[in-house]
Amino acid sequence: MKAIVKTTPTDGFEYITDYSERPVVDGEVRIAVAAASPCGTDRELVRYSATAKAFGLELPVVLGHEVAGTVIEVGPGVETLRLGDRVALESHIACRNCYHCRIGQGHNCLNMALLGLHVDGGFAERLVVTEHACYALPDNVPTETGALFESAGVAVHAMLRSQVTLAGRSVIIAGAGPIGLALVQLAHLSGARRVVAIEPNDFRRGIAESFGAVALESDQAAVEWCLNDAADRHGFDVGFDCTGAPGALDIILQSLRREATAVCIGVPRQPFALDITRYVIKHGITLKGSFGRSLWETWDVLGSLVSQGRLDLNSLVTHRMGLSKFQEALDLQGSDAGKVLLIPGID
Repeated sequence: MKAIVKTTPTDGFEYITDYSERPVVDGEVRIAVAAASPCGTDRELVRYSATAKAFGLELPVVLGHEVAGTVIEVGPGVETLRLGDRVALESHIACRNCYHCRIGQGHNCLNMALLGLHVDGGFAERLVVTEHACYALPDNVPTETGALFESAGVAVHAMLRSQVTLAGRSVIIAGAGPIGLALVQLAHLSGARRVVAIEPNDFRRGIAESFGAVALESDQAAVEWCLNDAADRHGFDVGFDCTGAPGALDIILQSLRREATAVCIGVPRQPFALDITRYVIKHGITLKGSFGRSLWETWDVLGSLVSQGRLDLNSLVTHRMGLSKFQEALDLQGSDAGKVLLIPGID
């Protein structure tokens, strides 16, 4: 079958047209991929950057962790899925046995395997996964849309992790990529009084504006705008950093009022300094991290919002192309593009 494979610990990937498929074993299903979407992590994996090395790739591996498709083969012992079920995939595959898994925190699993990094992922015509990595899509949600659940789930999880009721609050979001744009929508449907997105890319600022956000460039002027807009409370109530860039987090922290909350989502490429005395001690800002999605609370919330038409994930998609165009899909990241879907059937 056709697949995008990371074969060596060097820069690059291989597009293989006759990749061998492994058999389905106990507790597993085979899925015909309807759509998969590359993200910034995939770009780092292809480059084999320091970020990629930190994930501990197990090579060779089929890349791709944002995936949806249809169950076409069911292995022995599978209890939750049947032939023809349409599913989105959770990329964080929990062991279900460690302490965190046993107390219902599978997203904190100590033995986590990652789809497309440690086990073959979804940039292929088909893949085999454990049934426990599958989320059955609501009947009225198109299968292709399911490929957007993984990244949108990051936004939902971050919102839940903030523990801030967004109704009536001022929200600043750094980064208008797919996660940031999903957060813009989530903040609005939660009743936020103001939503600001800071983003250096003109095209993505335009998308954020179309979703109702005030879109600003990532500079000191954004801080001044936010402080003026929320002068009555001396700053915004909550911020989400989807970039991992030190400058972006600093803009958020400067824009927040005392006793506000900041949630870090984007993964920094390297450690950076943070003024703990100013922001955490004197201003009392609560700083939280958010990684992945909770299993399965995030998915249930997301599935409900999408199936009810309250959260429009399809509006994030700007390009569709075949697996053979994988490099082009990577090149579109950071340029004039939103979410790119790879459709195996297009090739």
